[in-house]
Amino acid sequence: MINFNKTSMLKSFQLRVARSVTGIEVREVALYLGISRTIISRWENKPILDYIKTKKVSLESLFFFFKQHGIMFPDEHSVRFVSQLKPYNSIHLTRFQLRASRAALGLTQDELADLTNTSRSIINYLEIQNNETLLNTINKDIDDLVFKKFFQIKGLLFPDSFTICYTNTETK
Repeated sequence: MINFNKTSMLKSFQLRVARSVTGIEVREVALYLGISRTIISRWENKPILDYIKTKKVSLESLFFFFKQHGIMFPDEHSVRFVSQLKPYNSIHLTRFQLRASRAALGLTQDELADLTNTSRSIINYLEIQNNETLLNTINKDIDDLVFKKFFQIKGLLFPDSFTICYTNTETK
């Protein structure tokens, strides 16, 4: 893992993913950093690959905050869930990867359901599971590979069970 220093950068999608998969509200991040919720919202609503630039707040504080909540940023394209389980390779997605991928692309559950021809209730059901849960173990009738293929087309990679990488060079 890369150790971020004062010159480290964080991209918009990484903040959005970290907050989304942990269930942390904008207000909580803003209070921790001592800034307004509006600033956090602006950062998250930038194009996916835009860097968060700030003189007011050290990005190191954001890295530390999310590390305390089980999220790390191995590099400027990745987000990793820190688990008690050792990361492993699987063709199937974990709950973390589903939720993180949806957040990275800025999609609602309804939008993802429409784009993958899946019901919103299935997506909601999958997303209430534990971050470490392999989606194919929940219900044999649910094909999580539909989601994985969709996310890969959109530029997301899954190097192990607890990491997503955004490799698309085009912004949304």
